[in-house]
Amino acid sequence: MSVTPVKSALVGLVCWFVTGFVLHPSPFDLKWGVLLFLLAPLVLLPLGLQLVEPETRNGVERWLWRYASSLQLPAAIALLTAFAFPAGLLAGLLCLPWLLTMAMISLSGLIRAWRRGVWPLAELSIDAGKSYLIVGAIWALLSRLGVRPLNFEPVIVLLTAIHFHYAGFLLPVMTGLAGRHLKTRVAGIAAFGVITGVPFTAIGITISQLGIGHTPEMLAVLITAPSGLLTAGLHFMLAARQLQLRIVRWCWLIAAISLSFGMLLAVLYGSRFYLELSWLDIPLMRGSHGSINALGFGLIGLIGWYLTGMNEYENMQNSPRSTARSEQYRRSRSGDEKLRVQ
Repeated sequence: MSVTPVKSALVGLVCWFVTGFVLHPSPFDLKWGVLLFLLAPLVLLPLGLQLVEPETRNGVERWLWRYASSLQLPAAIALLTAFAFPAGLLAGLLCLPWLLTMAMISLSGLIRAWRRGVWPLAELSIDAGKSYLIVGAIWALLSRLGVRPLNFEPVIVLLTAIHFHYAGFLLPVMTGLAGRHLKTRVAGIAAFGVITGVPFTAIGITISQLGIGHTPEMLAVLITAPSGLLTAGLHFMLAARQLQLRIVRWCWLIAAISLSFGMLLAVLYGSRFYLELSWLDIPLMRGSHGSINALGFGLIGLIGWYLTGMNEYENMQNSPRSTARSEQYRRSRSGDEKLRVQ
């Protein structure tokens, strides 16, 4: 029996709530960081996959996306189970299905980027978001194996995995989706900044952790944070338009406010080596920056984009000139078996 992305997200949400009830962590506890991380594979990734479905109905890109979508839920549950065991070989083995699934998604993104080219940057941003997922999966595997590359603290290894699932996937994808709708120069600038800022931020934090210097981290923040604020601005613009359902506009407004607050916190955290901000430590950033980006921007924003897709589908159904396209859209959304075995 096929499982649609929405059903997968709902099952994942139940698993996430049960896990949260068992752990009942403080927002400033490391367990809360684990919960924030697990929200991505269990709930956000299936919704995101629905939004970045390949345009082609055949070929390697479609095949990779189809099988990755089929594997996503069991792989996410295996990843959840990995956190029930101490870091080590068994926990690492339970991460391998997720690594395989993310490898397929990332490869589909690279193939699409190669096939389509660099322009427009909004589409490249979506491809980049898919491509960065394999990096997050590798760091999740390292975290559960208990491996500490470059002698990083375990919390930094986990936070890197979180970074590439949220800033690495959700931020580029939602920037690209906004660019698709608005098609403005600002959208292109935001996409370029996000694409380059995500890896630069990881590199800058790595250099800081190695004690080499803090300037690269600050420079990376000065690329990523303004780009994130531009993305927030795009969602403010979308929320102000009267073309969408009211609930969608509210979702985009909440996402824009959340991302703006999260990016301002990121700027402050990046400035901690130059300003007296000793109070802004990792637990506080995890509880504030991480929570508002995961729940306010990621979850609420993705719900808005999903509802937008459903609304567009309804409009296509009501248009006599779009019968063929509407049927293709209906089949891709329904997850029926014919499309699975095509």
